[in-house]
Amino acid sequence: MKRAIVAAATLAVCVGALPAFGFDRDSAPPATTEEERILEAKEKGEEKFPVGLNVSFSQGIGGATFVEDKYTRRSAYDISLDVMPYWRFTDFFRFVVRTIATQSVVENADSVVTYQNRLQLSDTVVGFQHLRILEIPLVEVGVRGELTAALPTSPVSQFRGLIASPKTRWAFSRSLGPVFLQYGASFYKNLNRYETSYIDESVMGEHVALAHFNGNEQLTGDHFAAGPGNLSFGFINDFLVSWNMTDELALALYYEINNGWTYQSFPKDDLSSEFAVGGRAQRDATRGIVDVTYQFTPQLSVSVGTDTVVLPKTADNKAFVFPFANLSNNYRNSTQIYFGINGAF
Repeated sequence: MKRAIVAAATLAVCVGALPAFGFDRDSAPPATTEEERILEAKEKGEEKFPVGLNVSFSQGIGGATFVEDKYTRRSAYDISLDVMPYWRFTDFFRFVVRTIATQSVVENADSVVTYQNRLQLSDTVVGFQHLRILEIPLVEVGVRGELTAALPTSPVSQFRGLIASPKTRWAFSRSLGPVFLQYGASFYKNLNRYETSYIDESVMGEHVALAHFNGNEQLTGDHFAAGPGNLSFGFINDFLVSWNMTDELALALYYEINNGWTYQSFPKDDLSSEFAVGGRAQRDATRGIVDVTYQFTPQLSVSVGTDTVVLPKTADNKAFVFPFANLSNNYRNSTQIYFGINGAF
């Protein structure tokens, strides 16, 4: 059975609203692990070329683009190119390099885009993936793993002073007829230059002045602290359910929750909100994807869906925020409606 691939680019407008959060601008994992296609090719006696390429071209429109009132409309339209070349050492073990280039066609106040047609790179991810470490007997659960590191080629990571962000991920999957289930668990550690984001005064230009209520905190030389504290480490749990309605057409739901901790701790005192919890500062976010993919050939597919990044709970901590295609007034541009063309060569 041919299985479709879930491929949805997370664009800058989704991530920009999060306060210094360590979200990967990544795509959802495949609707099935790649070993099925590799095993099928081996059965046919086909030899795989050691160099491969996964590429996706996507367009995304923010939910607030469709607001009727022109005074509250916050348009967002981004295009992105996701490129991942790899070198295969064995059928299932490979070295990968991945980056995403995103161009925002319009200026959008809900993101890090400060002018129209701004082109930005994501962080560059390098590392090793093993698509089939083992299969657990009796339960027929496949296990895959990866060890990667994100390098700070994005403007956001450079502002945060990120040196590198190594990450390890383990995924457990099983097919039940036309339904594919996968659970993934990741741990990442951010290696930051400072505990907070910073501004380099030597490259700001004469037209910029630093001002702070209690004075500017000088870190070293021309570097001054700016913005919230950086994340030190975090855990990611992700879940994927994919249903192959036909050999070519698949419907998938992907859910991810990212829990990150900063360097600072804050005790709860008499001035704290009743909803506050004392201790080490924590930032959480969720991501939900609804995706429909049609597989034209083993190498080419198209995808359409929604990609949503929101905080798990409301500001008063009383209710959970719906993580899929949330187009309510407070979260319109947290959802991107996307269309993508995906290739695997």
